[in-house]
Amino acid sequence: MNELEEEILKAKKDGLSDEEIGKKYNVNFRFIEKVMTKRLGINVSSPIKKKSIKSLYPQKFSLETTTVWSFKSRGSWATHNGKYRGNWSPYIPRNVILRYSNKGDLVLDCFCGAGTTGVECKLTNRNFIGIDINPNAIKLARENIDFEISGDLLSENITPEINFRVGDARDLSFIEDSSIDLICSHPPYADIIHYTDNHEKDLSFCDVDEFLKEMSKVAKENYRVLKDNGYCAILIGDMRKKKYVVPLGFWLIDVFLKNGFYLKELVIKRQHNCRTTGFWYKNSIKYNFLLLAHEYLAIFKKIPDRDIMNINNLQNINIKTQLFNESISDNYETLEIDKLESTTVWIFNSDEWYGKTIKNLIKRYRGNDYILIDEVEELSKLKEGKYYSLIVFNCLTYNSITKLNDSLEVVLNHINTGGFFAIICNDFRLEDGTIYPSGIAVESNLRSRDDMKIKEIVLISIEKDNFEINSKENLIISHKYLMIYEVSRGD
Repeated sequence: MNELEEEILKAKKDGLSDEEIGKKYNVNFRFIEKVMTKRLGINVSSPIKKKSIKSLYPQKFSLETTTVWSFKSRGSWATHNGKYRGNWSPYIPRNVILRYSNKGDLVLDCFCGAGTTGVECKLTNRNFIGIDINPNAIKLARENIDFEISGDLLSENITPEINFRVGDARDLSFIEDSSIDLICSHPPYADIIHYTDNHEKDLSFCDVDEFLKEMSKVAKENYRVLKDNGYCAILIGDMRKKKYVVPLGFWLIDVFLKNGFYLKELVIKRQHNCRTTGFWYKNSIKYNFLLLAHEYLAIFKKIPDRDIMNINNLQNINIKTQLFNESISDNYETLEIDKLESTTVWIFNSDEWYGKTIKNLIKRYRGNDYILIDEVEELSKLKEGKYYSLIVFNCLTYNSITKLNDSLEVVLNHINTGGFFAIICNDFRLEDGTIYPSGIAVESNLRSRDDMKIKEIVLISIEKDNFEINSKENLIISHKYLMIYEVSRGD
């Protein structure tokens, strides 16, 4: 085994790709990843070499204004690179830092990895504390932060103080209460990518239940050290097991809400490394699954003297008017689509999104026998003794969300076993500017049922030529959720 590991490490140093190494030594990607982590003490795609810096900032950068963020290039300015597996695009912390903090503020990243957030803090004149459980990651982060900044970037004479230390995100006892201006972190996902060989302390080795339990400790500590009215940004994604989605993103966001945070924004971050043609497209159709192509960037706010947000309590919620109105056309019968969507992000324009969504559902989920329910009052369409393979429920209004549970038993009684129940919903902006996450509320309400299992969470990105930006403080809500459940109830 040691000889094989040595050969793989040598092949990596020689510049061979994972695919080439896999074919040469008959090993899979996960094995290569474990070898790299074991041999180098850090999960990187190849041995790190000192990078030659060509630019200190991204070209043509502007702040994101909607709730769907898409970066086709991951970003390679300063010392940023993608060799540390699972690190986030520097566009994400840059957007968060510039929107939710000021020069001279103190920013914390308690899962700092190779130091992406720290680099951005240095470039934007923010003070920074970076923490990671892996001393080798901290060593790499310190190397990445070691570069010179030209004088014009420090015109206000604010010299950022950048500090890294080995530590555990669950124990921030060395940080005083209410001392951090902004938290900006990308935690590991439950048992997906392992960042160390430390099974005892590394959260990336936890199963889902244990991960959420331990992340609750992280949320408590984050809430304690954050200043009142400060922001905490967390990037997290979903998982898939045995063809069904595991909504880890929703579950983790709910953990932070239960620990006192309010949701200021819920951003959908598109992933661009999903191949949707050829092998993957054919298998998406054949085995009826979608490629995961999104992550959630939850931006929380610490609002003092407020009750903990209960996403299942819809009483006395004052909804702010949506920032734009999009047409919902029933003319989907004659609508033609070239091919089915094969990832979990569907991008449509504001005039066609509803029709194309319905058409995809009909074609993919046994659409010869379906019915649409746009309002609770339309339940009368469901005739006694009639069963469907697909029922689509439109929950795009506040009233529809509140009545979903009351309608559920009626709807399920008309779906064949093995049939599908699709729910379309969207987030709502509350009058205080925070977000009521309807998708999370729906999933939370249905989670305990044993007669239906969540198959997919699709994010529908609504594209519009000219969004009217009515508020500099709030992002434009430009996405919707399509949640697809498979019914397993016996007839």
